[in-house]
Amino acid sequence: MNVGILGAGAMGRTVLGHLQTCPDVKNLVAYDPDPAALEETRRECGVAGYRSLDRILDDESVKLVFVTASNAAHKELVLSALEAGKAVMCEKPMATTLEDSREMAEAASRLNGFLQVGFELRYSHLYKTIKRWIDGGRLGQVRNIHCTYICCEYWGRDSWRVRRQQGGSMFGEKLSHYVDLPRWWAGAEIEEVHSIASPNVVPYYEIRDNYHTSCKFAGGAVSHLAFMMPFASTVENDPLIERLEQQKDLGHELRYLIMGSGGAAETNLFHRTIKRWTFQETAKGFSSELVETLTWEPEQDHFYFHNTHDQSHDIVRRVRDGLPPAISPWDALETMKVCEAADRSIDQGGPIQLADLMETVPV
Repeated sequence: MNVGILGAGAMGRTVLGHLQTCPDVKNLVAYDPDPAALEETRRECGVAGYRSLDRILDDESVKLVFVTASNAAHKELVLSALEAGKAVMCEKPMATTLEDSREMAEAASRLNGFLQVGFELRYSHLYKTIKRWIDGGRLGQVRNIHCTYICCEYWGRDSWRVRRQQGGSMFGEKLSHYVDLPRWWAGAEIEEVHSIASPNVVPYYEIRDNYHTSCKFAGGAVSHLAFMMPFASTVENDPLIERLEQQKDLGHELRYLIMGSGGAAETNLFHRTIKRWTFQETAKGFSSELVETLTWEPEQDHFYFHNTHDQSHDIVRRVRDGLPPAISPWDALETMKVCEAADRSIDQGGPIQLADLMETVPV
């Protein structure tokens, strides 16, 4: 099939690279209003591009489009593509507001269209391993999930991502992945969100640079996300030094602890490890034993973390075979509700009940 890329920036070029290795993709074309972005994409990827969106939307041979533009452009591009009869993949966040996100989900339902949002960590081998352990009963019932995420400031003062009107919020743009994963793992919906944040350290950010966010799930499980930027040392990647090895002892951390009624697990990105413990009640007391440690090689990093390659290929396959999206827009909207609740909780100074935000059952 022929596929269009709506947004010819860095993410658009990444997706183009994935799709150029997909046997089901016959031809690729890009759209961007910026001629410099189109020229760079043509030079780097060898793909033709247009400054007119209609050149792609009016082309009946283009069956699928990937929306890889800046966040503020998502809603308009997704709605236009759905109305034109295209299958659509949209990078996260769905949009910069919860209302716009719901409008996108409603449009997909009304038009019986294909819309999948880019939560590619559900494709990543690191986090799929945890999902398999949970679904296979190896951890028992999920009780607690804790994520510690510490990084440097790497966008820069000129990035659209630090502007509220273009990026939305830090939670939607960056942290939505790390509340989407606990929802997926636990297989239950979040009912309550309580979030606090200190004043920013990064002075030119129009969005927050830190969060401590706790979530309560239906059934009683809880999760917590602790995020800080720019604590970790700024690193200019050296091509002669392996990337994670270069960063791991300089304050960078991305670590999940998942505890169930029958066992626990840990993912540690910078140490490239996945560990599993089993619990047992004995005559002496409660016993925990480390029973499994997995690791991977540096050349597998993409597939173990932000696996946009497999996500892109799977979406093409689903559209080819007439299958529904792996992540429905209503599922993605639940994650966007958590993002909205995290910021609203800070603004209002207390917990937010997700049921008070909006109904997300398709109408």
